[in-house]
Amino acid sequence: MKLPALGILVLCFGCALLCGCSTPQLAEPTVTVTDLSMEEISLTSLTVLTRVQVSNPNPVGITIANLSFDLFYVTDEGEQYLGHGVKENLVIPKDNTTSFDIPVKVGSLQALQALGVALEDRSLTLVVRGTAAVDLKLTTVKIPFEKRQVLSTR
Repeated sequence: MKLPALGILVLCFGCALLCGCSTPQLAEPTVTVTDLSMEEISLTSLTVLTRVQVSNPNPVGITIANLSFDLFYVTDEGEQYLGHGVKENLVIPKDNTTSFDIPVKVGSLQALQALGVALEDRSLTLVVRGTAAVDLKLTTVKIPFEKRQVLSTR
């Protein structure tokens, strides 16, 4: 009687091992800046609306604990800092793509300088560079993202 019980135990253990090996791996979500636009333009302030899209291809929902980025405009001298955007605790359902609008309020000095470049060049090149921290309960995975977009002022 002990031999069949031992055989069943070995068979169950083998099935459990094989089932564990066939569990699909979770894919890394993608984070993309899909659009940048200037809003609320005045001589003393500027708001840049940043649309960020997060795609979760996994069969379980995820939480982005922190999505943060820096915003720059480009001149002949290089990138000039405009401001910082952040959004926290973003829940992305399973097998879903979700978009978020994140406004970045630009200080008056940076706004004047950027608007001066935009008027002179008839366009303004913006660069967004940041990371999204995906909360996996035991650890956090950081996903970098970047976008360069030229805004026309014509």
